[in-house]
Amino acid sequence: MKRDMRSVSFFNLMSVILLGLTGLLVLAYLVILINPYVLFNPFPPPRELARAEKSTPTLTATSTSVLPPTWTPTATPTTTLTPLPIPTRTPTRSLSPTPTWPPTATSTPRATRAPFPFTCEVTYRANLYGIPWSGVAGHLQDLDGNPLPGYHVAVNCPGIPETLDQVAGADARYNLMYESGAAWERACDPSAYRALEIQVRIYDKYPSPDGTFHPVSDWIQVQLGDWATRSLGYITCTLNWEEWRDR
Repeated sequence: MKRDMRSVSFFNLMSVILLGLTGLLVLAYLVILINPYVLFNPFPPPRELARAEKSTPTLTATSTSVLPPTWTPTATPTTTLTPLPIPTRTPTRSLSPTPTWPPTATSTPRATRAPFPFTCEVTYRANLYGIPWSGVAGHLQDLDGNPLPGYHVAVNCPGIPETLDQVAGADARYNLMYESGAAWERACDPSAYRALEIQVRIYDKYPSPDGTFHPVSDWIQVQLGDWATRSLGYITCTLNWEEWRDR
C-alpha cells in the first residue's frame, strides 16, 4: 500500500516537472519570436537579411478593375474644294470730256401733252360786240406763246354743215380783236344769246397727197349759255410737238 502511494507521488512529481519544462519551452519560443537575437536562440537570423527586410517595403497587390477598351470612331478627312481665283478686271482709262467752243445751246425737251400736235382749252366770256351774239373764237400758239397762223379751223354749229372756211390769222380784224396773229372767229347765231353745243377741230395747213386735210387736234366741245357772259367760247390751241413747228 505504501509502495503504491510512492509510485503515484513519483508520477505526479514527474508530471509537474514536465509541465514546468513545457511552460519554460513555450516561454522561450515566445521570447525568440519577439526577439530572435536573444542569447539562448540557437539559430539567430543574419543581421543583413533582417535589415534588408526592415528597409524594403512590402508591396501590396491592389486589384484595379480595368474596363475593356472602347472603340472610338475616327473622323474621316473630307476634301475641301478651294475656289479658283477670279481674275480682277483691270480698270480702263476713261476719256475726259473735251470742251467745245463756242458752246452750243441745247434745246430742252418738252413733254408731249396729247396724242395730237395741238392741245386746246376753252374759256367762256362775253362777246366783244356788246350785242346779243353767240359763237366761238380763238387763236393758235406754240409753247412760248408765239402765234402759229395758217391752220384751218372746222366749226360745227347746230344745224349748219361743217366748213373749213376759217383759217387762223387770215383776217386782220380778228387778229386785232383777240390780240394774236393767228386768231379766228365763227358766229353760230349773230342775233341772240343761245344755249348751243358747238364742236371745233383744228386741221393741218397743207392737204395730203389725196387732197384731204388731216386733223391736228382732238374734237373740242363748247357749251354756250343763253346769257351775255357765256355767249363766247374762246379756244386757245397750243402746239406741243416741237418737230411740228415749221410745218
